[in-house]
Amino acid sequence: MNKLISLATVMSLFILFSHPAGAVWTKLTEEQTNLAIAYGKTNKEADYLTFFKEWRVDLGYGKGAARVITPFSKVAFEAKNSPFEHVKLTPDDINKLLEELKDRLAFGVSLYGDELDFAKDCHSVLKHKGQTIRPVEERHDQVAESSKSWPQSPAYRAICYYYFDLHHVDPNSTVTLEVSIPKGKTVEFTFDLSKIK
Repeated sequence: MNKLISLATVMSLFILFSHPAGAVWTKLTEEQTNLAIAYGKTNKEADYLTFFKEWRVDLGYGKGAARVITPFSKVAFEAKNSPFEHVKLTPDDINKLLEELKDRLAFGVSLYGDELDFAKDCHSVLKHKGQTIRPVEERHDQVAESSKSWPQSPAYRAICYYYFDLHHVDPNSTVTLEVSIPKGKTVEFTFDLSKIK
C-alpha cells in the first residue's frame, strides 16, 4: 500500500512540475493542497534557496531578494518543516495557513541598508498592467540584523512583508514589486505569476 501511495505521490509531482502552473493558485483545491504537502515532504532536505527557487527573485547580495508567498508555497513549506518540528500538519493547520492569505498576494523581501532601523522606512507598491497598487498591510523588522559586510555598507539586512489585495491583480500576469529604501534607493522584483504555483 505504501508503495502505491509513494508511486502516486511521485507521479503527481512529476505531472505538477512538468507543466507550467498557468496562473498562480490563489485558492487551493484538495488535490492542489495534497500536491503542496507532497512537494514539501519530498523536498524536506532542500535548503531554503533551492526549495523556494520557483517563488524567488534574487538581485544579489547588497541589493535584495523577494519571494512571492502563495498558498501552495506556504503549505509546502509547513509540510517541509513539520517533521523537524515534530508536529503533524493537520487539516486545521492547513486551513489557518490558507486563511492568512485569503484574498491576498504576499511578498517577503530581504533588503539591505546602513541604519539599524532602516526597514521601518521601506515601503512598496505593486506595478500591474499600468496601475500602481498600494499594499493593504506592511510588516517590517523593527531592528535589522548585521550583514556579512558589517560595519561596511551595506551594514544591515532586514525582512519586510507586503500584502496586496488579490482582487486588484490578475493571477495570470506579470507584476513588479517596487520597494523604496531610505536614501533614495528603489529595488524592483518582477514575477511572472503565470509560471508560479
